Amino acid sequence: MITSVHLGRGYLFLGQHPSGISNSLLNISYMKKDISVAAIASVLMIAVLRWQGSSLQTVISPGAIIDLEFAKSQHRLVELLSVWNISVVTTNIWLDFLFIVAYTLFLSIASEFCAMKWPGGIMQDMGHTLARVAYMAGILDIAENLLMLQSIAGNFTATSLQLTYYCAAVKFTLAAIILLYLLVSLPVVIRKNN
Repeated sequence: MITSVHLGRGYLFLGQHPSGISNSLLNISYMKKDISVAAIASVLMIAVLRWQGSSLQTVISPGAIIDLEFAKSQHRLVELLSVWNISVVTTNIWLDFLFIVAYTLFLSIASEFCAMKWPGGIMQDMGHTLARVAYMAGILDIAENLLMLQSIAGNFTATSLQLTYYCAAVKFTLAAIILLYLLVSLPVVIRKNN
């Protein structure tokens, strides 16, 4: 008797697939395709965001939109908005919502994939945990974008600017931790694929 639990496209299989293919091979096959799609989408969105927001990079804003994410005072916000085209900023933020979906899926699926390659223990547990942490980074990015949209519309307070700043700081920290885990896992993934 076959017992299967499918989560979305299915990364959890109990028993054997009706085709006779090993469940772990099916999981890895789905995950490899999903990682590739999410990675390509992420890279494309980075290119689109950089191209569309190229005018946001100035002498006072070398980090372009990232400078807005970390603008934690009214003075800094006004300084940035005085040299930027507001419609370019708004469009860049709205496009970023697509990037959030792409990078969140990539980080989550890649962490799960790497976790499957570790032979148990803390690194495997960490991968499974970081797969969920990726969604927290995405949620923080969504909150940050909504706060920035309010800020550029003139609806901000000192507290909302600080909140935007901390959403960005925590988001980048979480993403960096996940990327570090993926880099540390890369030799294990390569060894297990050979």
